[in-house]
Amino acid sequence: MGGVSFCIVGQPVPKARARTVRKGGRTWSFTPKKVAAWEKVVRAEAEKHFEEPLEGPLSMELVFYLRRPKTRRRETWVATTPDLDNLEKAVLDGLSGVVYTDDKLVVRKSSVKRYVVSGVPRVEVLVVDLVDQRSIDGFVG
Repeated sequence: MGGVSFCIVGQPVPKARARTVRKGGRTWSFTPKKVAAWEKVVRAEAEKHFEEPLEGPLSMELVFYLRRPKTRRRETWVATTPDLDNLEKAVLDGLSGVVYTDDKLVVRKSSVKRYVVSGVPRVEVLVVDLVDQRSIDGFVG
């Protein structure tokens, strides 16, 4: 299998901590609605490109295009919140079970945050199955 690339349209949402609620002696945790909705969008787009989850090592590239605040008209790079690792986690969790059986299979990952220059807020994803590759040295996605 070569690389599979696809685009998830929408403002990327960072993974937030699970909320814990205690009521009547019971305690339970849940993912905030905004994060759960984003993961559902991610999953729906991935399902268009994968019939079954990959089960071997893979490489992933993620490019996050975020809305540009009016105060940052001249900047290209997003050096503010949301944190890149939280953006990655929401996407990786959304892809789990569709693109791969578990996110532990991601052995190489490259991510970047940018402001939208043209087009709409989105995440561009490239997934490469590394099962038949001996090395990822010099690999260019």
